[in-house]
Amino acid sequence: MSLKTKRLVNLYEERMLEFLQTCVEDNFKIHTQVSLSQFCELNSNLDWELKNFFFSSSVDALITDYDYKPCLVVDFQSSYHDSLEAKERDRKKATLLTLAGVPLLYSRVRDFGLLHLYSKDEEVVFNLFTGERRENAKALIKKYCEQSVFANI
Repeated sequence: MSLKTKRLVNLYEERMLEFLQTCVEDNFKIHTQVSLSQFCELNSNLDWELKNFFFSSSVDALITDYDYKPCLVVDFQSSYHDSLEAKERDRKKATLLTLAGVPLLYSRVRDFGLLHLYSKDEEVVFNLFTGERRENAKALIKKYCEQSVFANI
C-alpha cells in the first residue's frame, strides 16, 4: 500500500480563499478545512444525530480574530450541495453553528461568474469578471469579522 499527499483545496476553494484574504485585515486569520470540534464545544443537550454529525463535519473556511476566536464560517457551495443528502448536512452544520454563535455565509458561483455570498438573511452578488459590486462583497465579510471583535470586547 502506498500513501501520497494531495492538494488541500481545489481550484474553486483556492480562488475563494484568495478573495477572502483580500476582505480581511492582517489581524484576522483564515483557516481551511477545520473540523467543527476544533472550534466549538459540544453541549450535552444535543440530540444524538447532531452529536454524531458534530464529530464528522468540517467547514471550508473559518475566519478567526487575532486571538484565534471564531468570527465567521464561509461554506463553499457547488452543484454537489443541491442533493438532498448535502442539503441535510448543510442544515445540520448551520444548526450547530447557530447554537455556537458563529455566523455562516455561503458562497456559490452562478450564472457565468457571479459570486453569490449569502446567509439566511442577506445576499450580495459580485461579478468575478468585471469586479462590479466587489466592495459590497468585501463589506459583508468585514461586517461579520468586525461584529465578532466588538462582541468580544
